[in-house]
Amino acid sequence: MGQQMEEGRLREFLIFAGKVAIVHTVTYFVFGLIMSNLFDYGRLFEQEVIRDFMRPIDSPSAFLGPLVQPIRGLLFALGLWPIRKTIVENKRGWLISWGILVIFGILGTPAAAPSSLEGVIYSKLPLWYHLIGLPEMLLQTLTFSLILVWWERKRYQPGQPFRKSALWADILKAVMIACFAYMGYAVGSILSAIIAGANIDMETAASDWKTQMMFIMAFVVNMILILLVSKRWIAHKIALWQVFLLFWLVDTVVPLGYQLIFLSPMPLLLAILIGFFPALVIAVGIRFGHRRSTDTS
Repeated sequence: MGQQMEEGRLREFLIFAGKVAIVHTVTYFVFGLIMSNLFDYGRLFEQEVIRDFMRPIDSPSAFLGPLVQPIRGLLFALGLWPIRKTIVENKRGWLISWGILVIFGILGTPAAAPSSLEGVIYSKLPLWYHLIGLPEMLLQTLTFSLILVWWERKRYQPGQPFRKSALWADILKAVMIACFAYMGYAVGSILSAIIAGANIDMETAASDWKTQMMFIMAFVVNMILILLVSKRWIAHKIALWQVFLLFWLVDTVVPLGYQLIFLSPMPLLLAILIGFFPALVIAVGIRFGHRRSTDTS
């Protein structure tokens, strides 16, 4: 009985963590895209003092930033998990969540971060720079809190136990695995360029929305494919190497075809190497899900 309860709690946490990672990643990407164009972050980051603090918006690091947001989402989930029921059951739970993020994550950070009180006092950043970043952070965290609390209330009612939903669990698992595979594309792009000696223009990749759409399309394809066939693999006990090979093929064909249609032809070897890493992440993720299903059955 105790083991089943622990497994149930772990399952609930994984579902919650998946929601947090998804909502954070999506809201981060949307508001970052809107505000960076509205306030012209590229020009702002070239200003005196600012350019010594911030990397250029077209740098490889800026390109990789959105790809690691699922990890930040998982960290947020760890912080919010102990107070999850308080947030869900309270009529203004979204305000509690938003207040925590604003107070501890934006205004009252221990480090002298931009837009924080410590940053205003101890950093050389001009006051306008501290203020100009607030709209994006406040709106993103507000939207994150509203969507997360609404989503949690859809499956949890105050005073009642959580309702199990196999479909939602499968969807969340597929999205979580696809998120990490999305980061695998970034790792694969860098490592494959080094191994293959290919010349990848990271500045163009960081600023060109067509290039970014290639990874988003791969994310969507992976998520749908995981959702549609993962249960069949588990039921028919398909070997892990077969799962890996299928996704390696998919994650090679998608960028190869996208580049051919919308950009410029990609070397086949480069596409094969790029597709290796997301396929590996997906195969391991599905294998882990298979073990969890076997343990709980």
